[in-house]
Amino acid sequence: MTYLKPALALAAALTLAACDDMSTTTVTVPGEAPVVVDAPEMAAAVPDATSGPMEGADTLNGTWNLVASQCGDPASQGRLVVSGNRFTFPTTECTATSAEVQTNYTSVSLGCSSAPNRQLNISLRAGQMRVTENSTTLTYFRCM
Repeated sequence: MTYLKPALALAAALTLAACDDMSTTTVTVPGEAPVVVDAPEMAAAVPDATSGPMEGADTLNGTWNLVASQCGDPASQGRLVVSGNRFTFPTTECTATSAEVQTNYTSVSLGCSSAPNRQLNISLRAGQMRVTENSTTLTYFRCM
């Protein structure tokens, strides 16, 4: 397993070497000799002011449900809609007041309108959101 990262770095470097408009790049991996390859120049990542928010697999935004087969039911008691910093549960609406990224989850504080405030630990997996509150963990499924 210790050779996997250097092999992946070398494979990525060799893949970049196949592109046009090349410049020289040195790939270094701890404990290995540096590898010099030709790689395309990369522009800095700058958000496009004309583009809207991008929805991807790593976003909480969208509709979630505790029972995947109930995704189409707006009256489902397992429904959760996340839009920006708003979390709409079946019985209350909450606003995220703070978030702290941890190693494998994000800790989110919610201020709720008709319920006590909540502290959630949230982690995303492919099509799933795991929410832990106190000693209870629930798995929500992304609704399409």
